[in-house]
Amino acid sequence: MTDPEGGFYCGQDADSDGEEGKYYTFAPNEIESVLGQEKGAEFCRLYGITDRGNFEEKSIPNRIGQKAEGWRMGAPEFEMLYEYRKQRVALHKDDKILLSWNAWTIIALARAGSILHDDRYSSAASAAQRFIEESMTDEHSRLFHRFRDGEAAHAGQLDDYAVYALALLELYRTTLDANYLKQAILRAGQMTDLFEDEANGGYFLGARDAERLIARPKELYDGAIPSGNSVAAVVLGRIASLTGDVLWQERSDRQLRFISGQIRDYPAGYSFSMLAVADSLYPHRELVCAGEKPPEELTEYLRKNPADDISVIFKSEENESLLAEIAPFTLNYPLPAQAVLYYLCENGTCRAPVDDFEKLPLGVNAN
Repeated sequence: MTDPEGGFYCGQDADSDGEEGKYYTFAPNEIESVLGQEKGAEFCRLYGITDRGNFEEKSIPNRIGQKAEGWRMGAPEFEMLYEYRKQRVALHKDDKILLSWNAWTIIALARAGSILHDDRYSSAASAAQRFIEESMTDEHSRLFHRFRDGEAAHAGQLDDYAVYALALLELYRTTLDANYLKQAILRAGQMTDLFEDEANGGYFLGARDAERLIARPKELYDGAIPSGNSVAAVVLGRIASLTGDVLWQERSDRQLRFISGQIRDYPAGYSFSMLAVADSLYPHRELVCAGEKPPEELTEYLRKNPADDISVIFKSEENESLLAEIAPFTLNYPLPAQAVLYYLCENGTCRAPVDDFEKLPLGVNAN
């Protein structure tokens, strides 16, 4: 599902040769014909492949309820089965690359790479972000909605800007590369300029200079995918926290006031919006780490604690001027002559800096 340039395609059909699921399902006799009776029987046992099946009288291989102990299969067996499966009628691939869907994928991969400590996922997230910047932006740095066959087309909608900004914030959190934060601020600023309903609150689906319709739709409800307005609320709040900028806080407050009435009427329909509300209601902490490079203790903490109740800024000699531009409050936190310094703030009150990560009260009930 990955384009050679780094983006991700939309999906694949479920049908192969006229049968739903046929491409990915197996019967025990198929496995044994490829791996032999002994290894085939062992594979079927480990992956739940039975004569009865679990889908249309065949089995989708799975490890549900299984433990890793006793596993004796290796790469050759998987390669043999993969080559066997490739002989089937291939699934049709929808090779459109949609920006908002790619942004959600970036979020998932960036977080997976951090939590699982797996550079494959982190690299894929970074590659997809570069693809968007290089192939899905116009000469004015505005976003396109889709890319296919070497062509980017259709002006980006609210979801594209909002989810992409959230993806950039996730990349920043997992890498502490301030360039991602700068890009997130840029895209969130474009989102506000192009889509905000200044008179009534919220954000329209289409940009103010898009094709004129009878009415400009404004999507609020969180369905299978969160609405652009919900994502915008989260993005605005997190940028306000990271930058300490009053302008972003005002934008966040406006959006929270707009969505709060909708949430009150039907909370279940606005689950993602409630993330923004939770961010604003519960105590939030800001941590500035100043030093030559991000300490392993800090990155390990972020890897093990993916919750978003703490905003982290890493300041170094290399990014000092950039942070002064996008988060001016960091000017108040000087770089140490050696090692690192941690500055922890909560609810507008900052503690004295410490030079040892273990001295930071980062527990759930720290006060």
